[in-house]
Amino acid sequence: MPAWNGERVPKFSEQFIQQVAQATDIIDLVSQYVALKKRGAEYAGLCPFHNDKNPSMYVSPAKQIFKCFSCGAGGGVFKFVELHERLSFPEAVRHLAERAHIPLPRDVEAPVPDGTPTKQDLHRLTAFAADYFHRTLLSPAGRETLEYAHSRGLTDESIQRFCIGYAPEFWDALLQAAGREGFGQQALLAAGLVAPRDQDRGGGCYDRFRNRLIFPIYDIGGNVIAFGGRALAANERAKYLNSPEGPLYDKGANLFGLNWARQAISDKEQAVVVEGYMDCVIPQQAGVGNVVANLGTALTDRQVKLLGRYAKEVVLVYDADAAGEAATDRALEMFLAQQLHVRVARIPDGKDPCDYTLAHGGEAMQALIDQAPDALEYAWRRRQGELEAAGDNLAKRRAIVEDFLRLVVSSSAFGAIDEVRRGQLAQHIAHVLNLPAGEVQQHMRRMGRAIPRANPLPGDAQTARTSPRHLPPAPGTNPTYLAQRHILESLLNAPDLFDSVVEQVGPVDFDDPALRWVAQEVWNRGSRGHLAVEELVACEVLAELGALVADMIDAGHRRGNHEQTLRGAVEFMTYRRDRQNMQDLKATGMSDDVLRQIGKRCQKADPRRKPMAGGS
Repeated sequence: MPAWNGERVPKFSEQFIQQVAQATDIIDLVSQYVALKKRGAEYAGLCPFHNDKNPSMYVSPAKQIFKCFSCGAGGGVFKFVELHERLSFPEAVRHLAERAHIPLPRDVEAPVPDGTPTKQDLHRLTAFAADYFHRTLLSPAGRETLEYAHSRGLTDESIQRFCIGYAPEFWDALLQAAGREGFGQQALLAAGLVAPRDQDRGGGCYDRFRNRLIFPIYDIGGNVIAFGGRALAANERAKYLNSPEGPLYDKGANLFGLNWARQAISDKEQAVVVEGYMDCVIPQQAGVGNVVANLGTALTDRQVKLLGRYAKEVVLVYDADAAGEAATDRALEMFLAQQLHVRVARIPDGKDPCDYTLAHGGEAMQALIDQAPDALEYAWRRRQGELEAAGDNLAKRRAIVEDFLRLVVSSSAFGAIDEVRRGQLAQHIAHVLNLPAGEVQQHMRRMGRAIPRANPLPGDAQTARTSPRHLPPAPGTNPTYLAQRHILESLLNAPDLFDSVVEQVGPVDFDDPALRWVAQEVWNRGSRGHLAVEELVACEVLAELGALVADMIDAGHRRGNHEQTLRGAVEFMTYRRDRQNMQDLKATGMSDDVLRQIGKRCQKADPRRKPMAGGS
C-alpha cells in the first residue's frame, strides 16, 4: 500500500492501534501466508523473510508474536505485515484495520490530494465489480450465459463459491453501474476494469470485459484483485482476457484458486498446478481441493516460492501438447531450485484436467495425481521417445541426452536427488549412448560447476530485500549488556514483577540505545499499571524494534526463573551504579571515612554475580 502517495502519512491514536491489534489474531494472520503446524503451545512454519527450508519461524498465540530463529525477524502483527507487504507502520495499521472491517478515524480518511485512488478504494471497487458480474449472471440478462456455464459442468454451488459472473455485451455496462456507486473513471482505469478510448473516437473509457464469463481472481487474503474473462462469442479473437497488472494485481506473484486451496495444500503438503481457470475450478468442485492455476503466463519464481510456503511436493498437470511440455520443462528446474519434490501427471488422450474430471470424476483425477511419476522419470520417458525418433543421428541423440543431463545435474545441485540416484542415472545414460560411465560422470561434474547451489550466500537479493532492518544486537559476554537484557526479558515475561524493581533501576540505567528505548516504554506502561506484552509489541514507539522485543520475550520465556534472574540482574546494575558513584565522589576529593560509609552499601551485592550469557 503506497504511503499516501508521499503526501501525508496518517497518524493513528494509541487507542485505535490497540483496537486493531486486539482484533487481529496473529495465528490467523500468519497462516494466510505460511502453513503453520502446532508444536506444543506454539506454531511453527517456514519463515517468509528468508530462503527457509526447515521451519524456523515460531508464532505464539499467547504473546501474539512471531520469531524466526534463523534470520532474526520478529515482532507482532503490525511488524509481520510491515515486513511481508513492505509497508510503513501506519500503512500496516490501516491494512489490518481494513482486514478487520474497523472504520478508520475521520481525521485520517481525508482524500489523497491528487485524487489518486488508494488501495482501499480499489479493493472496494473490485469487490463491487465481482458482485456486479455475479448478480448479472444470475439475472434474466445472464440466463443464456448461466445455461452455458451449466453446460460446461459448473454447478450452482461452484458458481456461488467462486463468484463466477457475466460481463454483458455492452460497451459501458460496468462503467455506468460503478459510476452510480460513486466510482470514478480514474479508479476503474487503475483497477483494469475499463480501457481508454482513442481521442479520435471521442475519448473517455469503455468496459474491458464484454460478453464474457467472468472469473474473479483473489489474493491469498481473499480480496478480489483482478478478473479473467472467457469469451462467449465463437469469433472472439482472444478466448481468454485477463486484467492488466496494476496497483492490486501482479500476475507473477499470485495463483488462481490459492485462497480456496491453501488449507488443503497445507494439510496434504502437496499442491497440484494446472494451466486454466476451469482446470482449477472443476477438480476443486469434484473434491480435489489442492489445485491452483497459474495466471495466463509461464510459472514464475515468485509463484514457486509462494507454493513452497505451503507444500513440500508439487504435481504439475499441464496440457500434453508441445506448449504444455515446454511449460513443464521450464517449471521443473524452478521447483527443484526451491527443493520441492516435483511429479508430473499426464491426462490420457490429450484431455485437459477439466474435461477429464467431468468425464471420469474426481476420484479418477485424484488417482492420476497419486500415480504421477517424479520429475526425472517423466523427463526421461519423454526423451526416450525423442531418442527413438532421432534414430542413428548421433548429434541429435547427444543433444537430447545433454538436455536431460542438465536437469539431472540441477536436481543434484539443489538437493532433489542424492548421489546414489545420480550415479544410477549416469550408468543408464552411458548404456543408452554406448559410452563409458566415467565419461558421463565427468561431463556431469563439468556441468555442475556452472549451476548455483541451494541456500544462497548472505547478500542474496531476495533476502536482502525482505530481511528486517533491525535485528537483535549480539549480546556477546558483556555483563552490563546482559544484565540490562535480563531485566527486560524478565519483565516482558512476568509483568507483575515490575513493582519490585521500579524504585531500584530505570531507563536511564540502560546504556544500549535500543534497550533504553524498550525500557522507556516498559517503564511508561508499567508505571500506569498497563504492562501487557501483546500491547507492547503492537505500539508504534517500538515499531522498528519488533525483532529485538520478540527475541527478548522468547529468551526470557526459555530461561524461566524470572524472579531470580531479575533479582540478580538488578543487584548487578545497582552495584555497578553505586561503584560508579563512588568513583565520581572520590574524584571530588571526599574523605576516606565518608567514602567507607558509603561503600558499605556496595558490599551488599556480590560483584562476582555476573549475568550469564547462555540464556540470552
